[in-house]
Amino acid sequence: MARRRLWPKGFTGQVILVLALVVLVQFVAGSMLIRTGETHIQRTDQGKRIAEQLLIAERIIRTADSGDRARLLDSLSTIHTRLSLIEGTPAVPPGIDPEAALIASSIFEFEPSLADHPIRMTLAPGPTFAPGRRLAGAIQIEEDLWIGFATRETVVNWRLLLETSIRVGLIALFVLGSAALLVRTMSMPLRRLSDNAQLIGTADRILFDETAGPQEMREVSRALNAMQARLEGVIDQRTQALLAVGHDLRTPLSRLRLRVDAIEDSADRHAALADIGQMTRMLQELLDFFETGENRETRAPTDLSSLCQTIAEAASDLGGEVSYEGPDRLVIEGVHDHLARAIENLVDNAVKYGGAAVLTLAADGGARGDYVSVKVDDRGPGVPPEQLDRVMRPFERLDVSRSDNHPGMGLGLSIAHNVALAHGGRLQLANREGGGLCAELLLSRKSLVETL
Repeated sequence: MARRRLWPKGFTGQVILVLALVVLVQFVAGSMLIRTGETHIQRTDQGKRIAEQLLIAERIIRTADSGDRARLLDSLSTIHTRLSLIEGTPAVPPGIDPEAALIASSIFEFEPSLADHPIRMTLAPGPTFAPGRRLAGAIQIEEDLWIGFATRETVVNWRLLLETSIRVGLIALFVLGSAALLVRTMSMPLRRLSDNAQLIGTADRILFDETAGPQEMREVSRALNAMQARLEGVIDQRTQALLAVGHDLRTPLSRLRLRVDAIEDSADRHAALADIGQMTRMLQELLDFFETGENRETRAPTDLSSLCQTIAEAASDLGGEVSYEGPDRLVIEGVHDHLARAIENLVDNAVKYGGAAVLTLAADGGARGDYVSVKVDDRGPGVPPEQLDRVMRPFERLDVSRSDNHPGMGLGLSIAHNVALAHGGRLQLANREGGGLCAELLLSRKSLVETL
């Protein structure tokens, strides 16, 4: 069973999660503080109301006739507190319940004279249809004569606390949403930086904005721009040196070819010419590899359909069985010569090792249809699965192809891979069911101009 990852991978998600946890802690702590404060305020207010009613009731009872006392106390009852006359021992237990101590303290603080009378207070459960604990008590005004009092409402108004908690929760959600939106806005330069950084080496030079985002982001952008400049300088020096050597080698090869023609022995002459031809092809392959890796050629509309059909016909004219399947017209913005080299290399490999090839062009390649697909299928021996990635590296060749029958430097797939990267895509290889290899050149669909 796969483990679920609770911690987000992205910076924005991590910051929002931290903010959510902070807001949650603040909400819980705030709710507890509000509950404590509301409880204190409610009990204090209850104590003041009861103290006022008890003081008035005491004065009235002392001056009223004994027959009118019960009626007068009942008339002094309010919607909050019910008063009653108790003769004898009240049902309320002696003493003050610890949970009612705050109300008692408020009573004595508001009316100090009541502190001279014995008082009993407790929190009793309310009726079944109205759950909650209510205050019940009695205060002695004469021997065997008590004034009983009981609140008609719960000591703690949970509805008020719930309403307050909901308001605090809504405010917390608003704060969290605003903070998340702000964090997402602030992280946009970071996302653009990440997206552009992934394009380094696969497209033209990426210019990072050195004025957007916070100071640290601007410093990273400046560092990336400087790094690209240094890398381009190193690559330019290496490429220019290798290209110069490659071009200079053509002259001695041409002179060598002329001298070989003077060899009298025909077998030796043909062998020497074959070696020179092989060296020339390897040199051209090496030059093509470096040129396609430069990615500085001007792009222009290129009809891939016409290009693929031309390559298939040329391969067929040379004896290979190559067929084309695809639209009659599909135009993209690209480098025509580089695309031609890449597709020719794939078709040439398919004919060499599979004897025949099917060249398929589609405008909806890739898992989500994000690419233009140039696919070459053959029925050759295929490639061992563990070697699929290795054969696309420069100068890598499988043992089965290292023979005089298939000379080369192992750069054909590397050239195709470079061309795919330069056009915003990739080269992917896969073995076909029943034998053979499928080489698919994926080009960014953003470069698509038109298709029929």
